[in-house]
Amino acid sequence: MPQMMPINWLLIFLLCILCLFTIIIMMNSLMLNSKLKNNYFMNNKMKMTKWKWLW
Repeated sequence: MPQMMPINWLLIFLLCILCLFTIIIMMNSLMLNSKLKNNYFMNNKMKMTKWKWLW
């Protein structure tokens, strides 16, 4: 079915974009966690501050 090809490519493209966004968000949260561990360990409880994009 050649009519279904553009829809399939669009789905693949959207899946790739979603994967990229999840990887970016995971890397960002890891960097935020490391910064919190380095800077804000004065208290015993982990306090999550406001979300900051680190780029």
